[in-house]
Amino acid sequence: MDNLAMIMTVVQEQSLMLQQLMVAVKSKQPNNSIDEEDELEMVRWFSAFKSKMPRRVWMKKRYGSFWEKDVPENSDSFFKESFRMEKATFLFLVGRLEVLRKRNTNWRDAIPLEKRIAIALYTLGSSAEYRAVARLFGVAHNTVCKILHEFCRAVIAEFASEFMTPNYLTPEKVEECVKGFEEIGFPQCIGAIDGCHIEIKPPAAEAVDYHNYKGWYSTVLFALVDYRYRFSYVNIGSAGRCNDSTIFQKSSLARKIATTPILREKSRNICGVQVPIVLIGDSAFRFSQTLMKPYPFSTTASAEQRCFNYNLSKARRVVENAFGHLKARFRFIGKGLDSQYKKNNAVILACCILHNILNEHNSAINENWNLTSTNLREQPSQINMSADFNHPAEQIRSAIANYCLNRNQ
Repeated sequence: MDNLAMIMTVVQEQSLMLQQLMVAVKSKQPNNSIDEEDELEMVRWFSAFKSKMPRRVWMKKRYGSFWEKDVPENSDSFFKESFRMEKATFLFLVGRLEVLRKRNTNWRDAIPLEKRIAIALYTLGSSAEYRAVARLFGVAHNTVCKILHEFCRAVIAEFASEFMTPNYLTPEKVEECVKGFEEIGFPQCIGAIDGCHIEIKPPAAEAVDYHNYKGWYSTVLFALVDYRYRFSYVNIGSAGRCNDSTIFQKSSLARKIATTPILREKSRNICGVQVPIVLIGDSAFRFSQTLMKPYPFSTTASAEQRCFNYNLSKARRVVENAFGHLKARFRFIGKGLDSQYKKNNAVILACCILHNILNEHNSAINENWNLTSTNLREQPSQINMSADFNHPAEQIRSAIANYCLNRNQ
């Protein structure tokens, strides 16, 4: 009611001033010409009109000293704790993401590029709401949301081809990964695969598809991870009710593994068997010549089988650790996504790319970032496909099992 009364008062004053101006103009010469004095009168009227206009909401003053004062006055460890990366990596992003820079206008100054990237990184690394981040940086909460999604799109456009390249099966990459997993203890391996459920809030019409077996709504991040915890391939957006093996069988990764000749050309004779380069996964996946998984649990398992399961489990930890590091660095996805449903995939992909960038820059995970079990949803259990049998694949697994036992001894 107070705003309405103020508006009515301003309108009445403006109407009165307009009437006075018209009387003044009509009192002039009969030909109604406007001379210099009339122009001055109009200038005075418009100046008075401007001074009476109420200030608009979008010009509201906001105050936040975190970026301007707190960050510069504190240590490098404070910077890393706040933005999940070192200053050198932050400046690397600033130098490559010029597309996010905005121009100043006649109405107000644009948010500087460095601050825009800082807002996006702080939001991704924090479990705080947009409103809390907005107060910290002195911006509107819808501005935080807009900056975040612009940042994610820019990261994908600028860095995807470099840090999430689709050419992950080049001879150089294959040789590097095989050597890396050999040092861990598993021969002829290019990477480990697994799926990670991320909580979302889907629209009601699609909610039933995203309802997983643990009773919550999720989308699946399916990934191939190399020996350095880097994401070589990601498949994002499958519904939470989907099984990891089904996602893999329908993915471009499965087709590429089956049709890439280099994986068979670089086969190696192990215990009298030609062993191609393979993937490793858990018991949920279908056993094949290109995908090794553990032997079924048995109290009468041989020494070779137990040794194989141990070495495979040790090598397969890279994918579990990669998911853990991703959620620890970027709590925005670790706590579950409540942003716009259709933009979730871009946010997750941007976080995977940032994870790879930080990995390349040797950025370590702080111990206090690790999420405890009380902070995380329990991951849905997968259907065990341990009963499937493939004779050529079994020969490969037996050869690797004997190799692992001899190496460990």
